[in-house]
Amino acid sequence: MSRKSSLKKIAIIGAAGVGKTTLLNSLFEDTTSSVKYRKIEEVVRKLCAERGYESPYTIDEDLDQFRHDVLSRQIEEENKVDNFIIDRSTIDAWAYYMRWSWNTSTVEKTEEFYQAAYKQAQQYDKLIYIPIAFEIQDDGYRWANPVYQKQVGRLLRSIITDW
Repeated sequence: MSRKSSLKKIAIIGAAGVGKTTLLNSLFEDTTSSVKYRKIEEVVRKLCAERGYESPYTIDEDLDQFRHDVLSRQIEEENKVDNFIIDRSTIDAWAYYMRWSWNTSTVEKTEEFYQAAYKQAQQYDKLIYIPIAFEIQDDGYRWANPVYQKQVGRLLRSIITDW
């Protein structure tokens, strides 16, 4: 007799380049995972493609709006389905929002985004944190700066400890 899993919303989190997408794709090679869960693709990549940007680091004119849209779309995508595994969650969106917005966002806007991300993150049944274990590889999309990668990793650990 098979036992039905109570895990419905699973988030794989970690800084850029740690292997989240590789893990997610390997989970979906097994048909059991693809039947039970929907894989939610990375929202940042979708938004960049829709708006004609090569990567988030090539955005110049509507960066504040893009930051807002990433978090909003992340929440929207996660709320569309009941069972999912995601490799870039609302927690990641919040960490990147904080890192991107240092010294540029208003206190009120930051608090609004914090509350939205916090509320959404409370819905996860399981978090899988992947630490930095090897040097980040430049894939032409993400910023392959190891200091930046470590900063985001610290932010993520701080968020999950706090939340």
